[in-house]
Amino acid sequence: MSRIIDLNSGKAMVVTDLHGAWDAYHKLRDLFLARHAKGEVDHFVLCGDLIHNEGMEEVDASLDMLLDVMALQAELGKDKVIMLLGNHELPHIYGLTLAKGSVEFTPRFEGALTRLDQRYKATVKRKEIRAFLASLPFFARTKGGVLITHAGAASDVSSTKHVERLLNLEHDDLIKLADGELKKFDIGSLQRGYSHFTGITYDEQAKHYLAVSGAEDPRYNELLRVLFLSGQNTDFDLMWNTLFSQNELDVGESAYLKTLKNFLNYFSTVSKTELRVLVSGHISVKNGYAEVGKQQLRLASCTHAFPRKSARYLMLDCEKTINSSEELVPCLYYVFEGGDQDNTNVAAVKSA
Repeated sequence: MSRIIDLNSGKAMVVTDLHGAWDAYHKLRDLFLARHAKGEVDHFVLCGDLIHNEGMEEVDASLDMLLDVMALQAELGKDKVIMLLGNHELPHIYGLTLAKGSVEFTPRFEGALTRLDQRYKATVKRKEIRAFLASLPFFARTKGGVLITHAGAASDVSSTKHVERLLNLEHDDLIKLADGELKKFDIGSLQRGYSHFTGITYDEQAKHYLAVSGAEDPRYNELLRVLFLSGQNTDFDLMWNTLFSQNELDVGESAYLKTLKNFLNYFSTVSKTELRVLVSGHISVKNGYAEVGKQQLRLASCTHAFPRKSARYLMLDCEKTINSSEELVPCLYYVFEGGDQDNTNVAAVKSA
């Protein structure tokens, strides 16, 4: 399985980081479907972090949105509806936890998956959702030279070999290796060590983070996998750091621009077309988008747009040659009515 999707023709509607916001997803999905029916748009590209809303549980539509994307893929095809893996989806493949400060993201979604399994007539279960997440590509590239991914250019990708490792990565292989190592140890001792480190019993944590009923659940010990993944498997660390990288916020824009140039060069080496511009989400931006140098467009379609009403999506001609991020700015459109009218092509926005 390759972790990259080729977009060689047609137009792509690119959105990012909807984070369980049904209003934004519903609006963008319906817009895509209407335009797709008219032959105006060919691909709907969601750049990861579809799930995990920081608001109250009653406004978090993460599971409904994910199920809807799966249904759209089944109806229209994986070449028409494309979802890339984001750092918020990744933990649910491996049974890991994810939090930001006091906000814990993974327990709510795991609980929703457990309740889904308990529904008598549910046609999709946890195992199908986990398999869907595990199948997601990390990248998409256009014939015109645009590379699309969730976070941006990662300094860990420092050679063509790193690119090849990412494109051929198999989650189940990494899990099998980790679980194999886990079986070599006394599970009770590992659980006690995990509890000692956190100050909370392992049983409490497994029930909280994994939404398991107890030790009889086959997923009960998944929290222990982290002991044999991070720092133990170079492919896992490469993937994790690529999807979680804070990019220019980590090293500053000047140093990051070098990373960005190299990142695109490494991907160009394994591509038929030179890749000259990167499109990503992941990091908050003012006015719904930001140019990072001349080779990256950072997009915010909902959660990471400040103010929220400035959220944008991108309409991308997959065949058109793109040489700089500046060329993509006129192709940005507002998600919500009343977006601030800044230096985006106003006429194009109003006619979207």
